[in-house]
Amino acid sequence: MRDQARVLKHGLIASWVMYTAFHTWKSWTLTWLSRLLIQACFYALIGRMLGSQEKVDYLLIGNLVAIMAIDATVVILLTVGERQSGTLALMVAAPSSHLVVYLSRGLVNLGSGVVASTVAFLALPPLFGVRLPWPEAALVPLMILVVGLSCYCYGTCVASFVLGFPSARWLALNLSYLVLMTFCGVNVPTSFWPDWLRALTSVLPMTHGLAAIRAFLADGPASTVLPELALEVCVGAGWFAVAALSFNRMVRRGRRDGTIEFSG
Repeated sequence: MRDQARVLKHGLIASWVMYTAFHTWKSWTLTWLSRLLIQACFYALIGRMLGSQEKVDYLLIGNLVAIMAIDATVVILLTVGERQSGTLALMVAAPSSHLVVYLSRGLVNLGSGVVASTVAFLALPPLFGVRLPWPEAALVPLMILVVGLSCYCYGTCVASFVLGFPSARWLALNLSYLVLMTFCGVNVPTSFWPDWLRALTSVLPMTHGLAAIRAFLADGPASTVLPELALEVCVGAGWFAVAALSFNRMVRRGRRDGTIEFSG
């Protein structure tokens, strides 16, 4: 456990150094954060054009949570990038489980997503007349963090399958978060979809977590909110388990046939 914690710590430090080399607080605020806020406002304005405050509320809350999912799934680019840069073999040789190394790569981006989603949650509802149940609403960022961790496990799982096809990483990233935004109740209720598709969305991250957040903001009972959050945790754990199995399979195969350094 000591080696695992040490590798996780240094992985986080390395990720932070890389992230801050790419972003200053000014560039993050004026480019990335503003882009995410504008996206959420765009969908809220659709609700306003439809002349329904209820639709404004629904679209804004859904897209505030979806902001976090975009950042969380960036782990796909970071993990696949290790194979392209030729450092994958070194990461596998780290004195810990290689899964710990992979997971540490994108935690800074996950933190960025949670911060961006929280800023949007604090700043945008008053602009669109969305009423929040303060001070209880202060718990929503913690719920967003739960959803973010689940989305991060999902992104890590996708990355484990894309490792063999590095050139497809951007396609995988865009499809991954667009699937969540389309089918998980962000812009339309999950009840809109046919039963077989609803069954599939129930195993996607954000579906249950977003439902819990909506129920909480609507003063729903704890008996509704907590089970949905628990299901979100279970979904995240499931994606994490699949990611672990997929990464282990990739590493074993790479060691066996000498393709672990492949960077095509």
